[in-house]
Amino acid sequence: MTRTAGSKGEKTLSALREAGLRRLSQQGFSGMTLRELAGDVGIQAGSLYNYFQNKQDFLYQVLLTVMEDLSEELNGKLKGAETPRKAMLAYVDCHVSFHSSRKQEVVISTMELRSLNKENYQKIVTLRDRYEGQFRHILEWGNQEQVWKVSDPQVATKLILGMMTSVGTWYKAGGRYQISDLVLIYQDMIDNLLRNEVGTHTMNSMIDYGERLETNAKNRPL
Repeated sequence: MTRTAGSKGEKTLSALREAGLRRLSQQGFSGMTLRELAGDVGIQAGSLYNYFQNKQDFLYQVLLTVMEDLSEELNGKLKGAETPRKAMLAYVDCHVSFHSSRKQEVVISTMELRSLNKENYQKIVTLRDRYEGQFRHILEWGNQEQVWKVSDPQVATKLILGMMTSVGTWYKAGGRYQISDLVLIYQDMIDNLLRNEVGTHTMNSMIDYGERLETNAKNRPL
C-alpha cells in the first residue's frame, strides 16, 4: 500500500490493512467494498485513494506485503547458515513460524490469488517462485555436499513446502503446542526425510495426497 507521511498516515494505513484482512476473510474479495472498508476505520471513502488506487490495488498490496515480509524474514534467518543443513533448518523455522503466526494472511493470499488481474497475479507468482526456489537451491546444495541425496529437488521442494504450509490450516494459538514446538517437530521430520533418501515415487505419492488435502481445505468456507 502507498506509504503516507506522518504517524497518523501510518496508523490509518495499518488500520486499513487490518480491517481489509477481516473483510477479505469474512466476505472474500468479490463481497467486500471500499466504502465498507472506509467505514471500518472511520474515514471518507475518497480518502482511501491516498493509500491505494482501487480495490484491485488494495488486494495486490495485501498479497505483496505478505510475500515481502516472508522473504525478508527468510533472508534474515538464512544469514550465517554456513552449511546446507543449517540453511534447511533456518528455512523450515521461517516457513512454519510465519504460516502459524500469520495464518489469516496466508490463507487469504492462497484463496484470493485468483482474484488478481493478470499483471498483478504474475508479479506475486514470481515472488512466490523465487521464495520456493531458495529451498530448491538448498536441496541442490546439500546434494553437492553429500549431506543428503535427493533424487528430484524440484519435486521434493513442492512436497516439503506443502507439508509445512498445511500448518496454517490446523494450528490454533493456545493449543497443545506453541509455534516453537512445531518448528522443532517439522525440522526433525524434514531432516529425517532428507537423510533417508526418499525416492521420487514416494515423494510423488505424498504430493498427490497433499494436493487432495489442500483441495479439501480450499473447498471449506472461510
